[in-house]
Amino acid sequence: MPPERATILLTGATGFVGGQLLTALAAAGPVRCLVRDASRLERLDGAVAVEADLEHVDSLRPALEGIDEVYYLVHSMEPGAGGDYATRDRRAAENYARIARDCGIRRTIYLGGIRGGEQPSEHLRSRHEVERILAGAADELVAVRASMIVGARSASFRTLAEIVDRLPVLAFPTWRDRRTQPVGIDDVVACLVAAREVPAGAYEIAGPDELTFAEMTEVIAELLAVRRPSLPLPFSSARLEALAAATVTSGDRELLEPLMEGLHGDLLVRDNAIERVFGVRPATFREAARRAIEQMDGVEPRAA
Repeated sequence: MPPERATILLTGATGFVGGQLLTALAAAGPVRCLVRDASRLERLDGAVAVEADLEHVDSLRPALEGIDEVYYLVHSMEPGAGGDYATRDRRAAENYARIARDCGIRRTIYLGGIRGGEQPSEHLRSRHEVERILAGAADELVAVRASMIVGARSASFRTLAEIVDRLPVLAFPTWRDRRTQPVGIDDVVACLVAAREVPAGAYEIAGPDELTFAEMTEVIAELLAVRRPSLPLPFSSARLEALAAATVTSGDRELLEPLMEGLHGDLLVRDNAIERVFGVRPATFREAARRAIEQMDGVEPRAA
């Protein structure tokens, strides 16, 4: 029987964001973690793990009973998960919504992605579809739509840092001049904690800097104390770029391909709610990147 004291359920606790959010939430009170395999949790920080699988609806009710608020951070686009992550994410969200309604969940807090222009990537379209499904899961939905997240375990940031670290010349496809507004992981976690108290709704969050991907690699190179000349390429192919990136980074090709696809459009927020709604003053990209690089294994700053 699940513990009665916990009123917060965290899904995705073994992931990049969820692992750091767990520490912040557990400091404020009892937390229940929904995980497929409790042995994957590196630490519980006083929380209680309940094994369940969002793809198997019958396993969910014991995990959700007695819960008031749910953090929905599940994402099937992860190394080794195989293709068609959008179908798996849709099914998981539909299963959760069905049981959440039955269990009387009051608020769902969801971490998704920003809109991404007129033609968002398949990855972003999937994130938006999940958000629409979750809107029917509880009386209140707080959707936190983040720009590119900067952290040591962020697949997108880590790939950029490892490319800069390991390649003597940076060959940039046509997305080199696309712009984004990266946001540090510490600031994302702070927004998610604050999301328990804000009015229900969808909010975009981003850092204070609007940068091209080429400009981000220049900042990373400075932090690593390396010089990296660049070579612009006249074409772009997400499949080829993912294959090339996988050969020189720790990234998984199946994970990198949808991420590379997402680089082909500007990723800019329309209305940055990070300070106005969540009360968080975001770190600059340079500061967030410095913190991330200090925590990354296999990427070492050289002596300046």
